[in-house]
Amino acid sequence: MDFRLLLVGTFLVVCGCSPKIDDQREGLVVYAAGPRPLAEAVIQAFTAETGIPVELFAATTGQIMARLEAERYRPRADVVLFASELAAAALKQEGRLLNYSPSGLETTHGDWHDPDGYFWATSAAVVGVAVRSEWFGLPLDWDDFLGGNFSGRVTMPSPSRSGAAGDFVLAYVLREGEEAWYQFRSARRSGLQFSAANSQAITSLLIGAFDAIVGAVDYLIYRQIENGADIRMLYPSSGGALVTRPIAILSHTPFPERASRFVDFYFTPQVQQMTADFHILPACRETAFSAIRAVDGMPPLFSPDIEQALSHHGIVMRRFQVEIERAAVVRERRK
Repeated sequence: MDFRLLLVGTFLVVCGCSPKIDDQREGLVVYAAGPRPLAEAVIQAFTAETGIPVELFAATTGQIMARLEAERYRPRADVVLFASELAAAALKQEGRLLNYSPSGLETTHGDWHDPDGYFWATSAAVVGVAVRSEWFGLPLDWDDFLGGNFSGRVTMPSPSRSGAAGDFVLAYVLREGEEAWYQFRSARRSGLQFSAANSQAITSLLIGAFDAIVGAVDYLIYRQIENGADIRMLYPSSGGALVTRPIAILSHTPFPERASRFVDFYFTPQVQQMTADFHILPACRETAFSAIRAVDGMPPLFSPDIEQALSHHGIVMRRFQVEIERAAVVRERRK
């Protein structure tokens, strides 16, 4: 489907083959989007508690989707943890996820999960704007940064490289319609630059090459603040884009019982607190935020309808690449 093709790009297709599954393994194979240290800590705790070994492949959501496609006819993964709900929804639409009801969901944000029970948000991040500290405290909204009203230098992670930035662009376009495209074009004319990915954007902010990152993933910024960086997370007054981080069981797994235990483990108080300690929003409403994140609290949020987002994703991403990211732009002179 369209979303999958955009994420995968060039991939291996083997026709006329039935899936060949290794059912002699002793443990589980888990594919997980970052942060890698969190996935490793969860797996270590799970193995210590259950005795079930786990093999981890840690990568970006796009890389995970590419690997799942390349392995379509020789599947390896049992459980997948994404940093984008759209990726999980795409696999659900293709019939590649197992229906299940994890234990522990009664204390979580119910509207973060798939209502049909094919994927479940373990946590979430909020996409907003990261600024150098001298810019913090100004009453700014998205249209200030995108409409040319912010006098500082602005960068944005490439939506084709950053799943969170792509999710923000999609959510913002679906909320604002053609006004969003007008603002994106204004931002480019005013000097908006694109970084290859989140890490490059953050580095450029830290060294002072830019004053703000539009489309910044908040937990990555809080990690920099924890390490002493003189930057802040700013949530525009109309809200930040909520990006949930779902976990799912692949339908081909020969170990649905072990996979179910692993999914359940993510909703235990222990793992939810481990997640919060990485400055990520825990799915459990009763889990305390990290001390750094608690300073800002929960901002107003917006997110697209998932069915609408799936149907519009390819069109929006292609238009953004052609009209905004890769377009030849004549910059406006600042007065």
